[in-house]
Amino acid sequence: MGIINSADASLSRDFSNPNWASYNRISYRSGFASDLGLAYQITKEQKYLDKGRQALLNLDVGDAPYDMDRAVALRGYALAYDWIQPGLSSTDDTPIRDKLARLADRTYRDLNGDGTKKTYVSFADYHGQAYPSVAIAGLALEDYTNPNRISLSSGPEDWTKAGTDYLFVNDELHTYNRPLISYGFDEESGKHLLGSYKTYVIDDLLWWFQVYSVHYDKNMLEDYPVAKKIVTSELWETLPNGYMNNYVTSGNTLETYQRGILSLLNDQEKGEMLRYLDQTKGDTLLPYSRENDLAPTKLLYIVYENYNGISRESPEWTSHLDEDAIYQVFRGDWEEDADWLSLVTFDVESNSNRDSAHHDQLSIEYYSRGDLLLADAGETKHVLDTYYGQYGVHHNSIQIEDPQTPFATSFWADSQARGVYKGDAGGIDTSVTVDTVIQTPWIKGIAASETITDLIGDDWSTKNTLASPIHYTRTVLYPKDDYFVIVDRLESDKEWIYRNVFRPSSLTISPTKDKNGDKKYVESEIGHVKGSLTLNDDSYGWLSLPYKRETETGITTNSVTWETTNPYRKPVQLNLFSVPASEIYITKHVGRIAGYAAASEVFLPVLYLRNRPAEELFRITVLASGYLNEMDKKTEELPVTGNGNAIRVGSSANTDTIYSGTGDATFDIFKTDAGTVFFRQPKNSADYYCMLSGGTYLRKNGDDLIGISKTDAGMEITVHMPKNTIQRITRDGMPYTNFKETNGGSAVKIISDKTNAAFEIYSKKQTAHIIVSDEGGLSGPSRTVTPTGIIRDRYPADQNAGGFTFSLISGCIIILAGWYVRRE
Repeated sequence: MGIINSADASLSRDFSNPNWASYNRISYRSGFASDLGLAYQITKEQKYLDKGRQALLNLDVGDAPYDMDRAVALRGYALAYDWIQPGLSSTDDTPIRDKLARLADRTYRDLNGDGTKKTYVSFADYHGQAYPSVAIAGLALEDYTNPNRISLSSGPEDWTKAGTDYLFVNDELHTYNRPLISYGFDEESGKHLLGSYKTYVIDDLLWWFQVYSVHYDKNMLEDYPVAKKIVTSELWETLPNGYMNNYVTSGNTLETYQRGILSLLNDQEKGEMLRYLDQTKGDTLLPYSRENDLAPTKLLYIVYENYNGISRESPEWTSHLDEDAIYQVFRGDWEEDADWLSLVTFDVESNSNRDSAHHDQLSIEYYSRGDLLLADAGETKHVLDTYYGQYGVHHNSIQIEDPQTPFATSFWADSQARGVYKGDAGGIDTSVTVDTVIQTPWIKGIAASETITDLIGDDWSTKNTLASPIHYTRTVLYPKDDYFVIVDRLESDKEWIYRNVFRPSSLTISPTKDKNGDKKYVESEIGHVKGSLTLNDDSYGWLSLPYKRETETGITTNSVTWETTNPYRKPVQLNLFSVPASEIYITKHVGRIAGYAAASEVFLPVLYLRNRPAEELFRITVLASGYLNEMDKKTEELPVTGNGNAIRVGSSANTDTIYSGTGDATFDIFKTDAGTVFFRQPKNSADYYCMLSGGTYLRKNGDDLIGISKTDAGMEITVHMPKNTIQRITRDGMPYTNFKETNGGSAVKIISDKTNAAFEIYSKKQTAHIIVSDEGGLSGPSRTVTPTGIIRDRYPADQNAGGFTFSLISGCIIILAGWYVRRE
């Protein structure tokens, strides 16, 4: 058993010797001490007690070159003390408690530099690890009263606050008036702000969450709900195949630390997490990736139970859309080839360049049919120029050119286009506001906006301030079908050249050659994603292009096709159709995909859909994917009379018409003054589905269909229906009665105190599903729905399966160490 073997290796160590040849730092020494303590509790053998006692009596011996050494050592020695303490004499116990208290006091003072660093927070590298360690010591010494009057500036109550009030409510050790956890995690969703830096702190948090829960006979995940969000975020944010997304520093890796918190979940939550772990633990789908299982072995021995009787279940929810979150995810279902699309909506001051200067606002990643078909570059840091994925070329977002005073050609992309400047460690420069979240049975959507005043300058850390701001709204729609609609509305009082950036990709790659960490790669050693590109029905040899040179293809088109073979060896096709038709520029660049190390940093094509200089752009892009034999959609551009663009998407089941523009416009059989319209007409049915945003009317075939007028109290919506057939109406899924038939019974007028709402009008001959909004772009109803399954009210009763027990933290955590304990 690993724990016993580790303890045995320390039996020959002399902890009183201050000059070990190796592992002399107190952070290492404390780990050896905790090995001995747990081995003693498992075996009750005197040799482990004796050696553990020696380690604790010398806990102040060893090197501590960094504050982090003390933080790590404090947790290790606090655990070791609790496990060894039942075998200590009072003669030994007293000096050990004093030494541990001195270490806790010093570590607590380190948290803000003894009062000199109240404006400095480094969450991933230090504070996110240190606060939980200090709190664990606070519980280990909860009854410590300093009987020998040693010099201390703090005590157990202060130390415990580091892991409770200061971590989750308000960090009074610093001056920002916010909880420490908010510097590492999005409090709304639980997603880590920096991506893969979650690995720096998750083991510390697992220890603390378990120690707190059993010590107080309460559940940390219920007392502080953000804790549960943190340790369950992988359920909703990972790709359908179980691998992580590429947000900021994340890579397509497997994250399987959750075994360390299963005991704190109720049975339904356990079932959802176990399903996730069954899918990910030990998976080898991506041969150049890796698994990060950071649940500490000693912790698993204590808390990991037999879960064979727990039914594995998919969550009841699918998408995770939240108007206050930094990251949004659409998900079709829980199969490995489901549709999935993410959207970055960052709005947190993190004091970090890693996330704030990763210029990716409103960028997407898109997965479908078992493959990641549009990928963020992630953190490219091994090959060629090692740009760390910060620039506009690295994200499926937008870029902008100035036609009057062109920007200098960039060294990172050979381009005069610039991405939006997100911010830096000093703060967010371009913040995103989520205007609307739509979750109805027939469509999901989100509209988010930003005001662009600055673009990336000479490099990632500088900015170009625009002569005139640009208001940008990106809307993502996912109708109850298998495709996505992206509506990009850019408006300014100055002409710009707007570009949409798309990065076709695949999890099937030819890997970059392994050079054992040597970054001196040449182009011939760089791998590539496996995929073929078609522009306007003509194949385009993107792989033969020179690295990083922007290439004008000379092609203007609506249609881009990307074909690849997914990791399950099935051919997949992505059809990207966008209006207006655009000039296509291509750059062969580098992105990290299908893993985390150098092997996964490979070439892929970067497509720019470039428009002519204009003050406004109303772009509609359809992403439709399928296996080669299942493509069922026909997409075409519709002529528009007025200012805007329109698309028709036809399938065997529905005809969808999508429009975005401004002012009065006519397209196909419709006329409107709305900013955005989505209209679905099922085949062989009089029912219809309509989303109307920012206008006053929609006409179909010359006849009035929907009319909207604002009132002081809200709005009135007039819907024309078959005469005298209205049966009932719902608003936002609930029965609604504030309506009356009008126009001789051929219309119904709905009086609503909401200016954003979803209505269903049921008649004897037709059902109309209508979403209305008073916003100018698409802003839909403010119907933010928190997915069930992330936070629940239930907590299972304590279980007792026999076996022997012993204490962790003052006799409060019970180790169920009978037949079902996993021993590693």
